[in-house]
Amino acid sequence: MRDNGVTIAKGIAIILMVLGHAGCPGPVNAYLSMMRMPLFFFMSGYCFKEKYMTDTKAYLTRRVTGIYWPYLKWSLFFLLIHNLCFHLNIYNGEYGFKDRTSHLYTLAEYVDHAISIITKMSGHEQLLGGFWFLKSLFVGSLIFYVTRRFVKSTPVRMIVLLAMTLILSFTGWKLPYFAIGAREALGAFFIMTGHEYKTYSLNWHHHKTFFLAALLLVGIGSLYWPASMQSFTYIKVIPYAITAIAGTLAIFHIGNWIATKQETRISRFLIYTGGCTFNVLTWHFLSLKIVSLAIIGIYGLSIKQLAEFPVIESYTRSGWWVIYFIVGVAVPIAGTYIFHRVRVKNNKE
Repeated sequence: MRDNGVTIAKGIAIILMVLGHAGCPGPVNAYLSMMRMPLFFFMSGYCFKEKYMTDTKAYLTRRVTGIYWPYLKWSLFFLLIHNLCFHLNIYNGEYGFKDRTSHLYTLAEYVDHAISIITKMSGHEQLLGGFWFLKSLFVGSLIFYVTRRFVKSTPVRMIVLLAMTLILSFTGWKLPYFAIGAREALGAFFIMTGHEYKTYSLNWHHHKTFFLAALLLVGIGSLYWPASMQSFTYIKVIPYAITAIAGTLAIFHIGNWIATKQETRISRFLIYTGGCTFNVLTWHFLSLKIVSLAIIGIYGLSIKQLAEFPVIESYTRSGWWVIYFIVGVAVPIAGTYIFHRVRVKNNKE
């Protein structure tokens, strides 16, 4: 049976991810970056089933069908429509993500990107900017599994993964071609942390005092050792890991608290959102373009600014980040809900 506390926590985390991409104020984003993505790694370990320790094939199958295949399917789809998106100014040669602009792909470039997507889970389109997470989760889960299977001591497991992260972060080394490095090792560490937290039946997230202390620690961390899964140095690995776990448990506290209360529209929405986080991850960048298009129409901007990723940043400072946020969450969720309703109706017929 599904643990609604876990599902709600995942729903909150994916909403916080959209909030960051919507261009919310810098200090808020710095705070959220400390904990929102580590939660998904932690929960992957928390939900890990011991039966997989004696059934490697089943675990690998689940990882492939649950992570790699969706990544492959949607990355290839968005690659296929790249040139269409270019003609629609979703991509162009003037705007993009920071200094990364785009151009019309040749057949050879389509093939190169497709090979990269298939073989090393990279090279996906800017509209799937959040898909870095899927590679790190997929590879991190494999590193976790091997470590869990062959290292018997819990403390040693944690030390091995943390040491691996530190070494890879310090040296900057990545596995040639596949570009697997410190981020995947850190992901494995967070997965292992979630697994051990569940194994030892720890319940820190139930306590209000811990919750408040965790929120304070995240705030301190965002000021003195700001980091994220995409941006950390070897010096920040340990303080960031501690802060991220504390923040994860704080979100888990909120999820568990909501789950224990009488069901409301908010709790149902968060449960539904937590069950379709992949859809939000996949479609929220494209949904943000709806708001960018509205800004272009209202302020008479060049249509080329539609290609600014993920939002038209200069307008977020005047409050448009709120609209970006609402649309970035609402459109993927509404689309998923409508799709499910139509599919259920068709199956009944």
